[in-house]
Amino acid sequence: MTEPNSGLSTEAADLFARGLFYLANVDGMEKREEDLLRDFINESGSSLAFDELKEDSAFSMHEASQVLETSFQRRMFIMAAIAMFKADGEFSSPERHALGEIADAFGLSNAEFGDLEQEASRASLE
Repeated sequence: MTEPNSGLSTEAADLFARGLFYLANVDGMEKREEDLLRDFINESGSSLAFDELKEDSAFSMHEASQVLETSFQRRMFIMAAIAMFKADGEFSSPERHALGEIADAFGLSNAEFGDLEQEASRASLE
């Protein structure tokens, strides 16, 4: 089932929410990151509530690479995470490392990851 607001299936939207929650907590979730994640959950068609993520935010890179089958979905996940990280003004080393591991699981090269980082930096989440 695809939700009209995001174009993601409920399963993919849930995966995005769990993955972004996991990544936002790598170095401590900032208020701005939390606000953006809450907005994503509300608009994406995710079946999860933010408080559910606090209780059970299990995220698996293996599951992510299976659920996000297309390179477009994988790139959108990476870009959403980078934009969320940069919302608080900093893309920390632990955040970059964790996201780099996911990019590796998705089969993205370092050059592709760098291109996505630049593209996400130009995008606005407002």
